[in-house]
Amino acid sequence: MLFVVIFLCKPSIAQHKIISGDSLLLFENSLKKIKDKINFTVIPGPVYNSSTRLGFAVIPMLVYNLDKIDKASPPSSTAALFYFDFYGSWMVATRQNLFWDKNKWRAIITFGFGDLKSKFYGIRKDSTVINNNKGNYVWMSDQTLSFTATCYRKIVSGLYGGLEFAYGTITQKGRDSAASAKMRNDSVLVGSEIQSMLSPTFVWDNRNNIFWSTQGYYAMLNFRNFDHIFFSSRDFLVIETFLNGYHCLLKNSNRLTLAWRFYLLGCWGDVPYNQLANYGKGDGFRGYTGGKYVNRSKVSIQAELRYDIWKFIAVGGFLGNGKAFGNIAEFGQSVWLPSGGVALYLNVVPSRNLRAYINFAIARQDYGVYVGLGQAF
Repeated sequence: MLFVVIFLCKPSIAQHKIISGDSLLLFENSLKKIKDKINFTVIPGPVYNSSTRLGFAVIPMLVYNLDKIDKASPPSSTAALFYFDFYGSWMVATRQNLFWDKNKWRAIITFGFGDLKSKFYGIRKDSTVINNNKGNYVWMSDQTLSFTATCYRKIVSGLYGGLEFAYGTITQKGRDSAASAKMRNDSVLVGSEIQSMLSPTFVWDNRNNIFWSTQGYYAMLNFRNFDHIFFSSRDFLVIETFLNGYHCLLKNSNRLTLAWRFYLLGCWGDVPYNQLANYGKGDGFRGYTGGKYVNRSKVSIQAELRYDIWKFIAVGGFLGNGKAFGNIAEFGQSVWLPSGGVALYLNVVPSRNLRAYINFAIARQDYGVYVGLGQAF
């Protein structure tokens, strides 16, 4: 869950950190004397959300250039996550991003292992707005081990094409027999299975900075084909796409930026619960507890206005809307799920413009508090 949020993509978590700009510069300069072009940051702290309540996370991250002569490639990075909460969840994860050969090649490698507790509300509950009352959910556990590797090659201009391989094992169960029975009533597996695939994926990326984008577009189209050929327990297809846009609104200045995001996901076949369209989880949409609105499809659009008020601090305000639904014929039966909120960005590695963020979102009978590195989207 946290691995998906911070590394791959976001349930609701909160974290507070006070950062001194002068201290950051002193630390950066000292580190550069040891190894040129290497930056290090770590964000430790308590986390809180409506799903897991109080916990603690530590996120260390190294940022560096594989070839200091190569000015075209964005910086590579190595990050880790250590997390636990007082409901018994824990997670250890790593993520490796590589950019090389004048930005012609890109690779992403992730690994995660843990046991995550979450709320199970059911499936196809998107025709009404759901509150957080205890009677609406039960607790479930996901014991997961996952590995993904993606490699892209530039085709032309900002267009990249490549393959993504994923292999994972998941064991799902309810906290008690009543919770397991509720999961079975919604045709959710109580037990273990393998989920693996090898699929084509495409990216368009002409952003001016991968950590803090103020100009350009970033888009992705991914065909995740899980098949017995790749030792998957089930055959199913997940198609995911998004388009992000970034626009400077002040002439000769990058201080005021309009960012927007369109997201769409659809599933076909014998789709397991953890791969279904889960609104507010893994899609960058803020304000809703993961697990409330789960179906075979979801769509959302959001916009955020960001302003650099000082060299180490930026603020933002955002609005969005979307829904989860079964298929096009059922689209009108699902409720719209808007949200809005504010964001605070702290520049933890000034020479790279790498920001840590905390977002507060209000939604329909729900809320969200999010933390991560980079941008919300």
